[in-house]
Amino acid sequence: MARQRTEGESQGKDQHVVDLGEVRAQKLEEKRRHAERIFFKHLLSVYCITDSSQMRPIELVDISETGISFQVPHNAEDPWPKDEANLVVRLYFSQDTYLPLHLKIENSRPSIVEGDRFVRYGCSVDKTLTTFETFQQFVRFMKLYSEHAHKDMGDVTVFYL
Repeated sequence: MARQRTEGESQGKDQHVVDLGEVRAQKLEEKRRHAERIFFKHLLSVYCITDSSQMRPIELVDISETGISFQVPHNAEDPWPKDEANLVVRLYFSQDTYLPLHLKIENSRPSIVEGDRFVRYGCSVDKTLTTFETFQQFVRFMKLYSEHAHKDMGDVTVFYL
């Protein structure tokens, strides 16, 4: 005689279902953030123009098609940007060429990364500037690059003549 299933067994309450689409999306997001960090740290220089017309380096944390997150070292004696809601930043792709952006600070919060104190800012990008479309294309490039880039494992030898 066949055994009847209990209600819990028939509904699979003891089983855990893994959503592969969610796992894949999470892996792609981790890969994207890693590729962006390398790009921001080693290939792209970002500076903000202060109210006294000086350039100050800032560290990008994240970008999207409509916003930027950056951080600056915490300095209690000289907080920055102090009382500024709008900023002008320059994304330097070489020593003498940059893409200007106008940002509006939407939020700020203290942050500690590997023992160092920072203030992290979340900003929206001014969509009325002619450079906004270029910025959006850059963000799209970064997303596609991070999805399709491969780590060089040294498996191909290059010979120079």
